[in-house]
Amino acid sequence: MLAQRTKPVKIFLASPSDVAEERETLASLVREVNDVLAFLAPDNPLRLELMRFETHVFPDIGHAQAVINRQIPQDYDIFIGVMWKRYGTPTSAAGSGTIEEFERALARREETNRPTIMFYFCDEPFAPPRGEDLAQFNKVAAFRDKMEQTGYILSYPERARFRDHVRSGLLRAVADIMRASEGEMLAAGPGGGLELNAREPNALEPDVQEPDASRSALPTEVERDGEMLALAAQYDDVRATMPSGGARTQKMRTIKAEMFARAAAAKEGLTAFKQATSAGERLAAISILQQFPALDGLEWLTERLDPEREAPFIGYSAAAALAQMVRSLPWNAAPATDVEKMRGGLNTALELAERNPADPPRINVLKRAIKEFEKRASR
Repeated sequence: MLAQRTKPVKIFLASPSDVAEERETLASLVREVNDVLAFLAPDNPLRLELMRFETHVFPDIGHAQAVINRQIPQDYDIFIGVMWKRYGTPTSAAGSGTIEEFERALARREETNRPTIMFYFCDEPFAPPRGEDLAQFNKVAAFRDKMEQTGYILSYPERARFRDHVRSGLLRAVADIMRASEGEMLAAGPGGGLELNAREPNALEPDVQEPDASRSALPTEVERDGEMLALAAQYDDVRATMPSGGARTQKMRTIKAEMFARAAAAKEGLTAFKQATSAGERLAAISILQQFPALDGLEWLTERLDPEREAPFIGYSAAAALAQMVRSLPWNAAPATDVEKMRGGLNTALELAERNPADPPRINVLKRAIKEFEKRASR
């Protein structure tokens, strides 16, 4: 059983001024989640607390960013960054306050494995910028390219859809924190050594169960979610009709973001999506596995890194899903066989990715994932 938490799950929100609407949307979503928890699980002490300068910072002496850093402790559990077209105002330590906050969170993440980091980029079009606005957007674009190397990047197609997209990411992060807390209990045991719960012999039991063929006589086509199938068809159409380049990549990113937001509704069709000949349906399976990491998806995801099997965009998405598996599952409480299986899968995925050295983002995502895995598995 999960230990009673004595403090809330703290969420820190970092963003420039042009996404104030998204900041309020996230605040509203946190209140909604807390209301649901209060009604459905009144005895569970789990609650979310959103930390942001509007509510957690008071006027004080010093540079604005220094005041924020001083007044908001770094003990938060989740970091959410949001950007659209503005990069922000430079600070004494970074290119903007948002960047400084992200870099502080990343440094702590690399040292302690916390906080969970999610950085959202808005893809909503806007009038061509000029002057300072153009300079701001160019910095956002450069930062986004850099973030592609980390696997922390997420996106949403338009500002009105932010709630739909951040909800799935937030729930995934909270689930990871709950699972990590349970993993720490299992790892410690009454004598301080590794002890797995007797009723749950595998600490990495997947969230997504493979459908039982005997459970239903319906064909796999019926089991697959219609909206996810439509997104998969859009992806296949984009690859077939649009020339290679930034516009096509952006369109594919948008489709992938919609798939990620749809993953919970479509997860029953995971097996059918994995077995499909359609690249779009395989991308749907990757999206489900990224939202619901499960060790039994390791081999299939690893195979997606083979450049002779999949196009670069599919390979990068699979690398991001593997990185999420590293971050989500409690490796400190895992059986040694599972740890070795994951280590082997990550190394194989990297070997396959390096067969295409012209595509460095997925290689870098995997290298970072391997580094984080070794730290987490050794604790």
